[in-house]
Amino acid sequence: MEEIERFNSVDRARNAAITWLEERGGPWGGSRDITLGKFGAMAGQESGVSTTDGTNRRLRLDFDPIKGCHYNAEAGKGAVREKKAFCFPGPESLIEQLASRRDPR
Repeated sequence: MEEIERFNSVDRARNAAITWLEERGGPWGGSRDITLGKFGAMAGQESGVSTTDGTNRRLRLDFDPIKGCHYNAEAGKGAVREKKAFCFPGPESLIEQLASRRDPR
């Protein structure tokens, strides 16, 4: 089951998600793969990154009606994969604003 943690700002949620991922594989150095969103406000926009160093970590910006605005963080793969949502306040239009500031690389 995915753990959910709530924060009072986008920056605090993002920083907590990065710290959580670094605790599960080290610094976010080196090259990364860019993830493009498939649905809603993030469709076609850069929505996140995943590591290419074999640590199988991913961070992605997302919105859904239950969690609201959040970062999805994943570490590992298969049966040992850990997932956590780092939620922050705001309507779906906030995700649209954040998405519009990110250009696919």
